[in-house]
Amino acid sequence: MNYSLDKICLFSSLDKKQLETLEQISTIKRFKEGNIIFYEGESPNYLYFLLDGLVKLYRFDAKNAITILDYYYSQSLIGEAASLQQTPYQTTAECDTDSTILMVEYEGFSKHFLRNPDVALQLIMQLIKRVKSLMNNRVQLTSMQKIAQLIYENSDLFTRIKKYKIAGILNMTPETFSRNLKKLKKDGIITYGKGQFQILDQERLLKLFDPCKTLK
Repeated sequence: MNYSLDKICLFSSLDKKQLETLEQISTIKRFKEGNIIFYEGESPNYLYFLLDGLVKLYRFDAKNAITILDYYYSQSLIGEAASLQQTPYQTTAECDTDSTILMVEYEGFSKHFLRNPDVALQLIMQLIKRVKSLMNNRVQLTSMQKIAQLIYENSDLFTRIKKYKIAGILNMTPETFSRNLKKLKKDGIITYGKGQFQILDQERLLKLFDPCKTLK
């Protein structure tokens, strides 16, 4: 799959010359499932933007057991707080599926783009997105709301990851996940089977988790 820098939300406002500069300090790298993007304690040299795939962030506890703290889905920054503050990573980032990541040299990005108001605004929006995600983890969303939101924002995951894995990401039992998914199919909002997954009614899906929002 080919990716164009001007199609990425962070950089959609850049002109041709700026995009050429960005291309000079950027690399698109494909990671295999299980590959480490960065380790806890490392100093950040890049700004990472997940183009495609699933990445988990975790730490090791006192007993050397892994504690998963969060998952990142397609089209999101990874470890952006450490990169922007230039402090060591507080977590380890590992690809949970084959993933494609845009790696931007932070020094060059800071020099050429951080003072650009449009890019700064997009960075703020990405940070707000992360805050909202953390808040949603603390708010008692129903199982159906969690599933509907994930489908709406990352439906491709449902053809790439087994159902029990998605249930674990959403912190619910496979039985609860399956029951809600079947209801969405019965109600004509989605359809799936044999490696395919499709949203049939985006408006109704959106209303399930955000009743105040409408499609543009």
